[in-house]
Amino acid sequence: MGEKEKSSLLHRNVLGALGMLLPFFSVIGGLFVRDKVSSWWYSISVTYYITPALAVILGACALFLICYRSYDKIDTIINVCSGIAGLGVVLFPCENPYGYENVGFFQLPVNISDIIHSIFAVSLFALLAYNIGWLFTRGNNKKKNRIYKICSYSMIVVMVALITVQIVNNFVGVIPGWIVMISEALLLLFFGFAWLVKGQFFFKNLE
Repeated sequence: MGEKEKSSLLHRNVLGALGMLLPFFSVIGGLFVRDKVSSWWYSISVTYYITPALAVILGACALFLICYRSYDKIDTIINVCSGIAGLGVVLFPCENPYGYENVGFFQLPVNISDIIHSIFAVSLFALLAYNIGWLFTRGNNKKKNRIYKICSYSMIVVMVALITVQIVNNFVGVIPGWIVMISEALLLLFFGFAWLVKGQFFFKNLE
C-alpha cells in the first residue's frame, strides 16, 4: 500500500469518526452548560448556541470534504459540494430558543438564517447519501456495497421521515421535539459508519 492510499484511508476514517462522534459531543458538551433552556438538546443544530461541538466538528468535516481529492472527478465534485453545504450549516445557524434576533457569522435575522441553514442541511445529507449509495458502490466488493446501500437508503428514509414529521408538526404540534435530535444522530451515524467501512476501519478483510 502506497503513501497516497494510506493517506486516503486515513482521510476517510477521520471523516467517519468525526461524523459518528458529533452527536455525542454535542450532547455531552451541552450537559456541562448551566442555565440552558429545556429544549437545548432537541436538535444538534440548536446545541450550536451552547457548545462549540457542532461548529468545530462539522467545520472540520466540511474542510476535509472540500480538500478530499478522489481518482474520479465526480467524487471530488460531490465531496466539495458536501463540504460547502457543511460550512453553510455552520455559518448560518438555525432558529433558537434563546431569543437571539441576529445570528451567525453574518449576523443575519434568525428567520433568514434558519431557512438557509435548512437548505444547506438537506443538501448536505442528500449529497452524502448519494455519495455513499451511488459512488462508493462502484467497486466489485458486493458485501461492502450492500453495507453502503443500507447506509445510504437508511439516510434517505430518515430524511424523508424527518421532513414529513416536521410538516405534520407544523399543523398538529404534537410531535416530540427530540425526534429531530434522534434523526440527525442517525443520519450522522450512518454517514460515519459508511466512511469507516470505506476507510477499512471496519470490515477490512470483508470479501
